[in-house]
Amino acid sequence: MDKGKSGELLTMKEQQDGMLEIMKAIHAFCVRKNIRYVLLYGSLLGAVRHNGFIPWDNDMDIGIPRPDYDRLLELLKGGEKIGEHYYPLHYTTDRNYHYQIIRICDDRTAVRPDYIRDQPERMGLWVDIFPIDGLPEKTIRGCFRRARLFINKKLQIADIYTVRGRKDFLNRLGNFCCALFPHVYRRNILIDEILRKTPFDTSKSVSDVSDRDEIIIRQKPEDYNEATLHQFEDTEFYIPKNWDSYLKQAYGDYMQLPPEDKRMTHPTGCKWI
Repeated sequence: MDKGKSGELLTMKEQQDGMLEIMKAIHAFCVRKNIRYVLLYGSLLGAVRHNGFIPWDNDMDIGIPRPDYDRLLELLKGGEKIGEHYYPLHYTTDRNYHYQIIRICDDRTAVRPDYIRDQPERMGLWVDIFPIDGLPEKTIRGCFRRARLFINKKLQIADIYTVRGRKDFLNRLGNFCCALFPHVYRRNILIDEILRKTPFDTSKSVSDVSDRDEIIIRQKPEDYNEATLHQFEDTEFYIPKNWDSYLKQAYGDYMQLPPEDKRMTHPTGCKWI
């Protein structure tokens, strides 16, 4: 990195280039360790529609089946490194990191988003890794698991996105919930315990059910077991076998560009260190 850039905001191109390098390191690590993964959300859409990043997107997401996800987390906590400048964030490694997912960050950058309630000790430009779990069947037991998950996810969202000092109704409600149910770390453990009760490899349908969105994008285990490589910028990453079904569930007519006022860029405020 050019030392003269210390303290400067990263441009969109610099953010995308940085995430691409993180993702290349993740891909190499996963191939080396026989860990299944695929691109998700806007990263998958970008691969299919643009053969790379969506031009206005500064986010990158992948999904890893729960058995491989847990193994990856143990490898990272045991000291294995994805790359020279990359470190993991997880709620078990930083109590101020309230997300359920693993985040791989670049230590040459710093991010302090103003929409996050509690800031981790450090956080840099990142790629997000979502655990992919089996979806409970529509039985009494399955419905009970979904209800427990729904309640705890809502509390987790308050933990993450309720900003101290704001006085609008939703923030007041979030602060009240955070005060009434303060056990963030134990709640994250509980959410993971609920998710693990429906095994990935024996489930008919699987999905990321740890994210804040209520939409469940259904996949099948073979989407990960039979993933295929697809062009992404100057390299290739894995995408689900049934990528068309995923994108239709997530975005509808996904090849149609959204209107300009719907083209979202994440306000990360990412700076060079």
